[in-house]
Amino acid sequence: MNKYSQVKTWCAIFFLLCSLFINGQEKTIPTDTLSNIRLREVIVTATQPNTPGTSSVIGQDAIRHIQATDLSDLSQLLPGVLTRNPDLNTPAVFTIRSATYENATNALGTAILVDGIRMNNNMNMQQMGLEGQSSLLNSSVLSGFDIRSLSPASIESVEVIRGIPSARYGDATSGVVLVNSKAGLQPYTVGLRFTATEKLASISKGMAIGNHGGILHLGADYALSAQDPRIPEQAFQRLGIQIAHSKDFPTASLRFNLRGYWMRDKGGYGRNSVDGEFQKAFNRGLSFSANGQWNLNKSWISNLEYRAGLTYGYQKNESSTYYSGTQQVTTYTRQPGEQAGIFLAPNYFSHLSVEGKPIYADMSLTANLRNTLYNNVYNHFLLGMEISTEGNRGEGIVFDPLQPPLEMIQVRSRSFRSIPFVNHYTTFAEDKVSFHMGKMRTELQAGLRITQLQTKALHYTPAVDPRINLKQILVEQNKDAMLKHLSIRAGWGLMHKMPVLTYLYPDKSYTDKNCFTYNDMENGERLTVMHTFATGRTFNPKLRLPVNQKLELGLNLQIGQVEADIVWFREHLRNGFSTSEQVEPFTYRRYDPLFSKGEHPELTSDGVINNGQPLPYTTYTTFATYTSPDNGIEQLKQGIEYTFDMGHWDLLHTSLFISGSYLNLHEKNTALSARYPQIEVNGKPYPYVGIYETNSFAANLKVWQQFSTRFQFITQLPRIGLITTLTLQAVWMDKQRRGMESNYNNPVYLIDDNGNRIDGDPMTDTEHQKRINPVYYMDSEGVQHLFTPEMANDKRFADLVLTTGTPTAFLTDSFGPYFLLNLRVTKEIGRYVSVAFCANNFTQSNPKKYTCSTQQYTIQNPGLYYGAEIMIRF
Repeated sequence: MNKYSQVKTWCAIFFLLCSLFINGQEKTIPTDTLSNIRLREVIVTATQPNTPGTSSVIGQDAIRHIQATDLSDLSQLLPGVLTRNPDLNTPAVFTIRSATYENATNALGTAILVDGIRMNNNMNMQQMGLEGQSSLLNSSVLSGFDIRSLSPASIESVEVIRGIPSARYGDATSGVVLVNSKAGLQPYTVGLRFTATEKLASISKGMAIGNHGGILHLGADYALSAQDPRIPEQAFQRLGIQIAHSKDFPTASLRFNLRGYWMRDKGGYGRNSVDGEFQKAFNRGLSFSANGQWNLNKSWISNLEYRAGLTYGYQKNESSTYYSGTQQVTTYTRQPGEQAGIFLAPNYFSHLSVEGKPIYADMSLTANLRNTLYNNVYNHFLLGMEISTEGNRGEGIVFDPLQPPLEMIQVRSRSFRSIPFVNHYTTFAEDKVSFHMGKMRTELQAGLRITQLQTKALHYTPAVDPRINLKQILVEQNKDAMLKHLSIRAGWGLMHKMPVLTYLYPDKSYTDKNCFTYNDMENGERLTVMHTFATGRTFNPKLRLPVNQKLELGLNLQIGQVEADIVWFREHLRNGFSTSEQVEPFTYRRYDPLFSKGEHPELTSDGVINNGQPLPYTTYTTFATYTSPDNGIEQLKQGIEYTFDMGHWDLLHTSLFISGSYLNLHEKNTALSARYPQIEVNGKPYPYVGIYETNSFAANLKVWQQFSTRFQFITQLPRIGLITTLTLQAVWMDKQRRGMESNYNNPVYLIDDNGNRIDGDPMTDTEHQKRINPVYYMDSEGVQHLFTPEMANDKRFADLVLTTGTPTAFLTDSFGPYFLLNLRVTKEIGRYVSVAFCANNFTQSNPKKYTCSTQQYTIQNPGLYYGAEIMIRF
């Protein structure tokens, strides 16, 4: 941080504290103060509920005060999560205990349940095959659910389970997010919010229906976001509706929730910025859930919970791309072997559409028994079953074969309707026991979840998830005691993630080789012959389920006004989903070219003939490369999360809330992946393929270390209806590095300027190039051989050896302490109106830090962001 930014930051803190002191010194009228209170003391932070596990609850007041634009913004209230500015123009996912917001493995393993029904992304197939994962505009495929569709204006509360969840919840490895929609009585509420890039509006009303306890809640919201107002072609729009109905009967209850959304992303022009080019993404969804309970009050069952849900989505990505000067030939046949190809027009627009219709349905029954076993032993036992099904009924990938997108030459049109549905059958049991031993109290929660995945693609054994949480309350005393509360807790559990449809049912891969081309435009004679190699080995019959083992130890205490919650955690994820490149050799014929005009080549079953005579040809052997799902990701993370509520300073009407975390995360990709050098040797394709355990940077490991603290100064002046929160975010440590950990005794090594191998530590050396050999190589017969160190000096295999590209690639990027200040203000005006203001990094503290690995400078902290909101209730 430069000196100018430091001065601005500390001056802002000083003047705000002075203003708080002045407000705290205002003379209080010695009359009935209750009549002057216009705003109750509210909780605007995430709180730890009184449960054996580790979770954070974010209430309605905190949601309003933080002024979130989507659900992901609320994660900034969790310990250790750094500030980022809202951006509705890019997909948003929810991550838990992650070093970055964008970690796809973490996001995919985060379960999001809205009113009990899962917002599932397993059926999302918006991509051009596994090779084109990121080819479509704003697709969150193979990652978490795009939570831009969930407007905070419709949310009553959120619980984020960071530790070991109940056995009720499955199909997750990172954690669980429980979202409860607004459903109670509420006056008409209209909200308007404006920022430099966003405009949001919402309206809702909760009303009583009839005289028998029925409540109907209606809500709608709209959002418009354009990161650059000068380019309206690049904009995001969201429209959402919510209908909730609840009814209580003498012995039962029933809740209905209907939620719908419409989203559109416009990505502006295509890659050539030509009129007529565009990129668009549409996403519409409808979810319905019904839940309730039937109170039986029997000796063997207390009540029966029932739930059913259905989600239906419509996803469509469209693009139009202009190609000029192509003069290419291609084919889009699905048949292997030689086929007549297609001459593409020299200039054309290629229209591409990828349409998905994801469907998810589930239902569950849970029996609860609550009783007292002995005088001081309270028991809650639950037994449940759950059935779910998921699939996609979209048209899939559609384009004109005569005007194809050239970047996707290995892909063919494919309907998602051909993919069968996947079913899950789950049973779970859990027992919660609470008992006293003298002045101490013990709370134990132990459960087991068993899930059977039914799919035509693979046959899995049932996934078994045992989980246990234990809390021992050592001290629990009245308000007059100094030590009011002291407890310790521990938890352990397994969590499995079910596979997504894209991994279970990948399409075939097609490799096309040009065998012959003749183009005599003057005489109208033209012929191109393509050889197509098709393989179905994109499917991985050995694909396993990722499993995360969680372990944590926690401490809760309260001394005077100070409350503390500290938890140490360790998580080890194995078999995380990934992709890897595979190869297969194949042969094709390359015919001798015809140079003279007036020739008459033809393709027959015996090959190409000209004027009745077969053309000579040469047989070549090459390799088809394709992408296949794998289980290469392994994550090992451990750290400490902490929160301290320092109590209330009456003089300043201010409380201090401190939270943060230390995170050490190792992510390793152990999947073997092939790379084929696209070169020729003596006029023939290169005869070998390297098989590596690294990426193109000669690394297979990423390490993050992050230590941060958030100081929140919360001032509440109920008499004038004012709440302000000044947040100082301090990042004490921020380290990142690449590494290489070989499972085959195949380390990175150093070379000198002459290419000779030398001794030294590749992870710290900055003067020499780094290289790594393949683990295996494959010859043109498809036989895999072990690659020895001596082969690296053999000219035949020299092109298989990888280099890091820069001598500093493995250096640690370490950024010293840096800070930022955020401000939130909420003010009640009369009984019906409230206004709010937010500002992120309002001192514009953006220190420039040197990145050792790339030898470039990077900017820390998000830029200045601010907005205002008005809410009217009547």
